Amino acid sequence: MATTLNTVDAPPKSSGCGCCAGGCASLLAIGLVGLAAIVALFYFFYAKTINSLTSDAPSVVQMDPPTEAQYAAASAKFDQLRSAAVTKRAITVELTAADVNALIARHPSFTDMRGKFRVAIAQSLMTVDMSVPLRDVPLPNMRSRWFNGTTQLGLTYDEDQFALAIKSLEANGRQIDLGAFASLADWINRSANEGFDRTHRQDATSNEFWDNVDSMRVVDDKLIITTKGDAAPSAAEPSTT
Repeated sequence: MATTLNTVDAPPKSSGCGCCAGGCASLLAIGLVGLAAIVALFYFFYAKTINSLTSDAPSVVQMDPPTEAQYAAASAKFDQLRSAAVTKRAITVELTAADVNALIARHPSFTDMRGKFRVAIAQSLMTVDMSVPLRDVPLPNMRSRWFNGTTQLGLTYDEDQFALAIKSLEANGRQIDLGAFASLADWINRSANEGFDRTHRQDATSNEFWDNVDSMRVVDDKLIITTKGDAAPSAAEPSTT
């Protein structure tokens, strides 16, 4: 499918990783917010199951390498988001799972996610395969442990808050029954947002980006991100799809 881009002049490229602090925050949140929710769940069955649900070593999350065309399309959309944050422009960008995975696989700003995350999107749900360290989880004996597993969830970001709807969770090859946690949805979302704030609100560049994000949601087979800007996109300025 052809990719239509808004005619936005890309901001000058800077050295170092300053550009990724805001621009890739929206994509890092996919995995990290899901992880925050998973960490919240650990609080309720830590004593009996933590060793069976975590590992003492990472696993490699494999993905097919993107084609040049896939990477070029994903990189262009990523640049649109970075430009919108700098220029305070209202745009809507639609990212497929292939876009997200192409950025993880090849984009310099996503080096820390490489080999740790893979995304699939279908039926308005996001499936995240991940292998992530738990050194920052505030629980005993967790610093050397890893979460190797998969979560499937609905994801919405609106009014500066994430709302997660966790549908399934597999850890270390074990499927976890989430029925007991249905009544804890509000608490899990609150914990996820607190974890997101600790991770992404620590520097001015990241805050600038998120202050310009109006909404982010998984719809059908896409992650749709809309920025606030100074005005809504006009008919002459189509969204990035």
